[in-house]
Amino acid sequence: MLIVGCEKKETSLIDSSGPPPTLLNAEISPSSVNSDSINVGSSRTPDDVLAISTIVTAHANANSDNPIQDVRFVLRGPITSQPIADGPLLDDGIGIDVKANDGIYTARVSFEIKRVEIGDFSIEINAESRNGLISNTTLARLKIFRGNTPPSLSTLEAPDTLTLGSQSQLLTLRILATDPDGLADIARVVFSSFKPDGSASGGNPFQMFDDGAASHGDVRAGDGTYSLTISLPPSTQPGVYRFEFQAFDRSNAASAILIHRITVKQ
Repeated sequence: MLIVGCEKKETSLIDSSGPPPTLLNAEISPSSVNSDSINVGSSRTPDDVLAISTIVTAHANANSDNPIQDVRFVLRGPITSQPIADGPLLDDGIGIDVKANDGIYTARVSFEIKRVEIGDFSIEINAESRNGLISNTTLARLKIFRGNTPPSLSTLEAPDTLTLGSQSQLLTLRILATDPDGLADIARVVFSSFKPDGSASGGNPFQMFDDGAASHGDVRAGDGTYSLTISLPPSTQPGVYRFEFQAFDRSNAASAILIHRITVKQ
């Protein structure tokens, strides 16, 4: 928060005598936004249009003989000085303003940017008295950044050994996926299997599901555990099969590969 000098509104129709109002400080919440925590589709692209919203407050003092008539903000981006948004701050005790006439003015600042537009955005705030005097300017900073974190995998449920029979055997695989940016950021969890001779199985990669569907072997939807039930026919080649599990988020950032081996016996 910065405070810079005040000025007098030029007009011959009003009395500009007396002290101008004073803005003591400005606060903004949140003061930083991770744009990679905002999802607008199944995947993230630099041209995604994001809706940003933050609340700004300013504490203003004025002489009782020269009350404040208006407090306003102007939002500017990190590259251009052209205004992105502007509007009033209110001290009416309605909505997000906590208490009327306490000298604390509040506004919700809402605007849209592309995901690629990051940096320090400045919110300039001025107060104007009833007789046209302009206060000093306070500056609040809003930092917008990209801070995606990839998902991770753990708690694999899979057998070490499976014995073939005269009929097809069902094999259910389950694995827990987590993401510091939230479960909603996980786009997909897959696995690929490789035969005892090292060649890839047909159909790789296989999609796993967290939908609670019994047909997929999933127990509960939305709990972060991804499942898939596959069928091994009696003709399946015996030997050691390698399974590689991996999760991807909406930025296509990948987890480390988790490897598990299953010995198939006749």
